[in-house]
Amino acid sequence: MQSALDPHGERADALAVLFWIFTAVLGLVWLVTMAGLFFALTRRRDSRGEPAQARPAVKRPMRIAFAAMLTSTVIILSGLAVLSFDGQRAVYGDGAGAAITISVIGHQWWWQVRYEGNNGFETANEIRIPVGSAVDIKLTTADVIHSFWIPSLAGKLDLIPGKSNELHIQADKPGVYRGQCAEFCGQQHAHMAIFVEALEPSEFERWRAKQAAPARTMAHLAKQSVVASAASSPFAALSERSR
Repeated sequence: MQSALDPHGERADALAVLFWIFTAVLGLVWLVTMAGLFFALTRRRDSRGEPAQARPAVKRPMRIAFAAMLTSTVIILSGLAVLSFDGQRAVYGDGAGAAITISVIGHQWWWQVRYEGNNGFETANEIRIPVGSAVDIKLTTADVIHSFWIPSLAGKLDLIPGKSNELHIQADKPGVYRGQCAEFCGQQHAHMAIFVEALEPSEFERWRAKQAAPARTMAHLAKQSVVASAASSPFAALSERSR
């Protein structure tokens, strides 16, 4: 199973960094909050259990503490918002200069993959890309809402009826990366997986040329079948022995 915390692409890296920053900052906020709560519960506690005496006014240090907490809250939330917007641009930003454009059409419950350009071709439930090259994925749907997600390569993006979205991916090293429809789309939603295989550029070009080549004709296949049948015939074996 792939994980967004095991990135293998530039855009996935940006998403993972954003996650760890949020985790560290919010974890620190939680620790400070728990420390303040512990201090408030234990400070000047009366051992006899009697009610604390009401104070007529809040002292100056307390007012300063409240102001500091309010200011730090605004600063932290503003900083996280800015980081979130920057991270969104890094993950879903412009894909200008992409080496390959691939259209992915979501169906219940499979993926139609179309390689655009001259000598284009189609596959299903599998995408092959060259290592180190930017790839532009154009997302549409033929029926309901789906969500395209390859955790180790990029963030997820919805496929919405009547709308075309774009996602940009890049793999840093060869391998097979599993993806999944991340939006419930019917009874077989859990089985709507897709696999991205990153190949070395030379290997990818060989595969692409083979896929784009014209399909063999039925006459050619029939001729091959006749030759194979003749070779496996017992009469052919007897003829070979008689020689």
